[in-house]
Amino acid sequence: MSIKAEIEESSIQNEDVKFSLNGATLYGINAVIGSGIFLLPQTIYRDLGPASLLAMVFDAILILLLAVCFAEVSGYFNKNGGAFQYSKAAFGDFVGFNVGLLGWFVTLISWSAMAAGFSKLLIVAFPTLEGKNTIISICLVIALSIINSLGIKTSKIFTISITIAKLIPIVAFTCCSLFFIKHGISKGNFTPFLQLSPGMTVSKAMAGTSLTVFYAFIGFEALPIVAGEMRNAKKNVPKAIIGSISIVSILYFVIIAGTIAMLGVGILETDAPVQDAFAEMIGPFGKWVISIGALISILGLNVGDSMMIPRYGAAISDEGLLPTIISKKNNKGAPIIAIAVSGVLTSLLLLSGSFEQLAELSVVFRFIQYIPSALAVIFLRKKNPNTNLTFKLPFGPLIPIIAILVSIWMLAFGASTISLLAGVIGIIVASIFYFILNKH
Repeated sequence: MSIKAEIEESSIQNEDVKFSLNGATLYGINAVIGSGIFLLPQTIYRDLGPASLLAMVFDAILILLLAVCFAEVSGYFNKNGGAFQYSKAAFGDFVGFNVGLLGWFVTLISWSAMAAGFSKLLIVAFPTLEGKNTIISICLVIALSIINSLGIKTSKIFTISITIAKLIPIVAFTCCSLFFIKHGISKGNFTPFLQLSPGMTVSKAMAGTSLTVFYAFIGFEALPIVAGEMRNAKKNVPKAIIGSISIVSILYFVIIAGTIAMLGVGILETDAPVQDAFAEMIGPFGKWVISIGALISILGLNVGDSMMIPRYGAAISDEGLLPTIISKKNNKGAPIIAIAVSGVLTSLLLLSGSFEQLAELSVVFRFIQYIPSALAVIFLRKKNPNTNLTFKLPFGPLIPIIAILVSIWMLAFGASTISLLAGVIGIIVASIFYFILNKH
């Protein structure tokens, strides 16, 4: 079972309620909005300049295509699942194991990126901590792992509070940006619109920037997971997916546009572009509003990751794809072995790279889940032709095929050779583990 789904399902069962359309849309917004939009504007701007806004639009369309693929395949399962269950049903145990094990690994990469992102934002707010990035990140992982082992779970009130804390500075910045974009145009911060880095082609720059932007949208796969917990799912799931992604896309687009309007090429000279842009708009207080809001946002994501990721491994173990010891629980009901393994591996990943490197690696490994899930739409239709789905994509196999082709293009032209090589090595290692664990 997908871990986000497991946690959400538990909350719903306890309260004996189902999501309304508004509730599911808020769930989707909360799952997607994270640290990326605060940490990545400099990287997003670098290769294309103001034309990076086109990469935002491009990613929003791709994410919508992938998300609706998830929405359809989730309809084949009575219990909430995830990419590894979809792949297992469509292509068998071998592919399911690869997608499942690498799916757990990618959540570990994601958590390490979140922990690295927290320390980076903390140092931006408190420069005296400079040089202690890795120590801060590892201490955060250890502390959250210990708390998690005590059986403490994220409450509904906490989740709502974190969501509001995220949205207040983001909405405030977005509203102010709408008034300052014209100012940025007048200053010439949007001209020339296309500003290619030396040695870059438009295609390569667009692919690379899109891959970076994609990190800010990670989490969209949680949207179709709530389908089984929604009122009138057949009608509301597509609306919730389209609504939440549309809202996040608009917010992200205006945030990047507002940052460019205020700073122009100055984006490349600051480690806190969104904070500095808000300070330009409303004074020094604006920088603190964004800084504190970003810290609260990324801390909330770290708390969520620390609880979901061990349960991801435990769920794969429960499915028979990993040794049963991984799902062993302590007297508090926490998967203690999975917690320990997740904490150690996340800490090791933190020693291996920066936030930007981990973010790119996280995106590359995510596609190992996204592409099989989109392909599963076609195969599960053939295997289950008489299934009455709550939501089915129009235009036959066209949407999954487009999603797969665009994903491959982004990886081929946007990812670094090292990240692609890491992905290939990951598949090889997962395959070896499969044959070792399934000797007869």
